[in-house]
Amino acid sequence: MKSVEVYQVDAFTRQSFGGNPAGVVTEANGLSEEEMQNIAREMNCSETAFVLPATDSKADFKVRFFTPSEEVDLCGHATIATFHALFKEGKIKLDSKEKLVFQETKAGILPVNLIASDNGELDRVVMGQTLPEIIRTSDEVSEIADLLGLKASDLKLNNLPLQVVSTGLPDMMVPIKDLNTLKKASPDFGRLARYQKEKGFVSIHAFTFETEDPNNDIHTRDFAPSVEINEEAATGTANGALAAYLIENKAVSLEEEKIIMRIEQGHIMDRPSEIIAEISHDNGKVKDVKVGGSAVIVMKGKVMW
Repeated sequence: MKSVEVYQVDAFTRQSFGGNPAGVVTEANGLSEEEMQNIAREMNCSETAFVLPATDSKADFKVRFFTPSEEVDLCGHATIATFHALFKEGKIKLDSKEKLVFQETKAGILPVNLIASDNGELDRVVMGQTLPEIIRTSDEVSEIADLLGLKASDLKLNNLPLQVVSTGLPDMMVPIKDLNTLKKASPDFGRLARYQKEKGFVSIHAFTFETEDPNNDIHTRDFAPSVEINEEAATGTANGALAAYLIENKAVSLEEEKIIMRIEQGHIMDRPSEIIAEISHDNGKVKDVKVGGSAVIVMKGKVMW
């Protein structure tokens, strides 16, 4: 009989039962791709991460990410969860205020910063993403609105476009006029999954500038039935792409070269999350994308087969 230790980690939260849960296997060397997929299906989190020895000398760890149905190139919340677990296991030491490591992923070799609290514990994990690629702009406003159970007039916010943007994974940014309308969104997940597969993107990332917490800047909901995730409580990659999209479209003040956006998600799922996006830019041209947050281990056990 084979077995492997696995964690369940709530990411983008400081409290158990909040944020977005991810599975993490910190010792995945020797597991086949089929076994990783089976473990991810059994964990039934939106993503499960598997840590392997790096195959590139520039990286410290190799990480593969699986949904219950397939492997994906990158996952933000599972990255936060993974490096939180690696710190808790002692595989990463915090010998200063900030520790930089690199993860090898199918989206490239990406930086991960571990930020210490005043007492030397881990405060948060900040993940670097690839520079944004605006894949296309969609004029199918009425169709997207219908897929979300909304009206075309609901998808109007400061004249912002519907765009598929990638900072590691392609997601469609969909502006919604206000928070109440965003809460009312009720997608037809079967039709939406088919549409996403046909158009070649992972999720619809719907957002508005009204928030539950006045200290936050943006409220989001993320729908990805194409990879069997109807809705996620927190999405690191999509929120990084959203922050980049807002800067590229000059939808936020560009006075500062480094812009920090506090993004809330998951409230409608009773799993409130906070994602901090950090974007560096030069006159609206994005130069760097980072997304960070805290995490909590809620479960540790063994998968046996």
